[in-house]
Amino acid sequence: MKYIIVGNGVAGMAAAEAIRGRDAAGGIHIYTEEEYYHYSRPRVIEYLGGLATPDKIVIRGPEYYAKLNIQLFRGTAVESIDTAARTISTRAGVDSFDKLILASGATSFLPPVEGCRSDCVFTLRTIADADRILARCASGKRALVIGGGLLGIETAASLAKRGLCVSVVEVFDRLLPRQLDADGAALLRTMLERQGLAFLLPKKTAAVRPAGEGADVFFDDGSSAGADLVIFSAGVRSNARLAAAAGIACDRGILVDGHMETSAPGIYAAGDAAQFNGVVYGLWPAAKEQGSFAGRNAAGEPALYQGSQLSAKLKVSGIELASLGAIGEGPGIAVATKRGEGTFRRLFLSGGRLAGAILIGDTSSFVPLQRLLKSGEPIADPEAL
Repeated sequence: MKYIIVGNGVAGMAAAEAIRGRDAAGGIHIYTEEEYYHYSRPRVIEYLGGLATPDKIVIRGPEYYAKLNIQLFRGTAVESIDTAARTISTRAGVDSFDKLILASGATSFLPPVEGCRSDCVFTLRTIADADRILARCASGKRALVIGGGLLGIETAASLAKRGLCVSVVEVFDRLLPRQLDADGAALLRTMLERQGLAFLLPKKTAAVRPAGEGADVFFDDGSSAGADLVIFSAGVRSNARLAAAAGIACDRGILVDGHMETSAPGIYAAGDAAQFNGVVYGLWPAAKEQGSFAGRNAAGEPALYQGSQLSAKLKVSGIELASLGAIGEGPGIAVATKRGEGTFRRLFLSGGRLAGAILIGDTSSFVPLQRLLKSGEPIADPEAL
């Protein structure tokens, strides 16, 4: 059996490992546009902040690929797929497959804003992106990060560590609108402001116009801010172009069923490129889980994927933070809140069962709460958790 995997991120590597665990003899070829071996994309932020070098965030080096007998084609983009002939094409030639896994990830989204393609405008997703930003950085320069989500805040904090003056722009009235409610976001903002970050919100970016070696950023309320470099952190879009061009069904991502199989038999998708039950997760743990399911199914083990739990545990500028499940208030939702010095915990309960949680400053209860959310066990006393 011959397997080809497009993408060397967490989904692609999880797929390869799952295949090798079930098929010791099958050939595995992995194609990636990047020059690096498999590295931790979430840790690119550490490299940007000067806390790690590229080699320190590599998870699987050349010896690991050799050990698993995986052929890795670095710096090699797959240009097309022929589903009938069971081949993929690159500039170097054609390669055939019995099973194909599309783990092509996602691309940073640049909104249709005037001037968003200017020389001083950047996005951050890869090591190469970080290199481009660092080439522009210098202590004392002004940076404007547009987007108050996880990556935007972490990017801002990393640039501040480099000595830049950083402001974060967010279109919503609070930070991390997907992970925090108003109270949690307000506490996080206060903690980050103590670290020297500034925030402009709610602000919708209308235009980026050159000004000297930098730019003036204009907002739809008529205000503006100057910057030496502008970084858009406005989410990502699935890399589904390759699949769509091959006639594989796509929506916002490549459509997959419970076996991670696409509309083309024997071709699977996983990670940020895949859309399951209307959801493109865009989360590292979900991508790893989907990659494993795709690999297992490709290797002949019928494994049914039923979705991933929406949760995130991270450290934002040294502040422990976690969010899981549904965090919205509404009819039938009870809320239990506990505050401490620099800590915040809020549980959202539905019918006496955990629906979601927000943790700031102390995330020690994250794993037990994950178990409760998954099991659906009744909670007699939320204060005792």
